Amino acid sequence: LSSLIIPLLFIAVFLVSPTSSTEVDNRKKEQDDDHLLVRETVQAGRGHRDGRGERDQWTSTEHLKTKFDSRRPISTQVQALLERYRLECTGCDHDEAVAKINAFVEQARAEDAKREQQKVWRGRMVNSILILLIGGVIYFKTEIQGFLKKISDDGYRLGGASNSGETRSDMMKIHRERAAKAAEERSTAAAGAEPKLPPTWREQEEKEIWTRKQEKQFAKALHSFGGVPAKARYILIAEKVEGKSRCECLLHHKLLMLREKEAKEE
Repeated sequence: LSSLIIPLLFIAVFLVSPTSSTEVDNRKKEQDDDHLLVRETVQAGRGHRDGRGERDQWTSTEHLKTKFDSRRPISTQVQALLERYRLECTGCDHDEAVAKINAFVEQARAEDAKREQQKVWRGRMVNSILILLIGGVIYFKTEIQGFLKKISDDGYRLGGASNSGETRSDMMKIHRERAAKAAEERSTAAAGAEPKLPPTWREQEEKEIWTRKQEKQFAKALHSFGGVPAKARYILIAEKVEGKSRCECLLHHKLLMLREKEAKEE
């Protein structure tokens, strides 16, 4: 059996070997064709030059005269904001434009807050002035009413009654006495007798009692309110003299001036 296998193997190798050599030749031919195609392509690119080729851009110096801006350009939205806020940003890139818009917005907010604070302070000031005016009106109204009431009371006591101890019954009693006295004078005049003349203001004032303390208070008040108009002068003087009314102070001053005038004439 072994003697038969060995010859068969030699026959198989002989039959297969021509096919293998043919495939190798075909592959070599294809590689040669590829190399030939590459050489033709390179030759077409070089033209007729045999040396190493160089591109025009490699030897050109025109690009050295220009500047290339590598910054980010301003976006459409940021450009719209610049136009809306009326901001100028010539030569700015995107980041610089955004920073400028943010600074403008912050400044606007600060100004708005300042104006709002000023508005609040103005409102408070106006309210304070109104409160002071209303308080002043109420105060002066009260003072004027008291002043007018005092004038009215002093005018009602022209008969010489004092500021203290006056009551409604006392005033009615005085009025009844005066009415009875007037009736008596009218009856006397009707009977033909000579009526008794009423005392003069000087006689009544000379009977009026003034203490040393009241005289000092009167002299001091007269010196203090000497420049005040006569209508209000004796009201102010009566406030400084205890137990004396405006009319009593007026008559007392009138009596003192009359005595001084008589002393100069003598």
